[in-house]
Amino acid sequence: MKAEPEKIYDSPASHPDDDLWLAHGAKMIEDSVPALRTAASELIKALGMLMTVYLAILGFAKFIPENMDIYNKALFVVPIIIWVAALYCSLQVLKTELLAVNLHSPSDIKQKAASLLETKQRNLDIAFVLLFVGIITAFALIVFRLHI
Repeated sequence: MKAEPEKIYDSPASHPDDDLWLAHGAKMIEDSVPALRTAASELIKALGMLMTVYLAILGFAKFIPENMDIYNKALFVVPIIIWVAALYCSLQVLKTELLAVNLHSPSDIKQKAASLLETKQRNLDIAFVLLFVGIITAFALIVFRLHI
């Protein structure tokens, strides 16, 4: 009787908790787009509150003097423009897209899913940066106004 040759596997022996981490990785992938949408939704709420407070300061408090030059008055609109751009990027994350996916091709599905996730993450990152740029701009304009 001939002994069977020893089988040599390409991967190292698995650890006892590998199945747990593989399941965790699959859950992370499954939850990634909904998590981005939730983050974008919360960012939209924050932007709405910021714009409301900022407009209240400008409008109801008569924060901008009547005798101020029109160009200086126009500067106070800049944070609103920045925040509207952030809103647009956040809405792009929430927006659904029609994907033409070959359901019989795992590589096509993987590529489209990764591309969709990357695009939505990029839009959320841009919205987040614009949120803070708008806050810094608004703060600078308020300091500018207090020194006039």
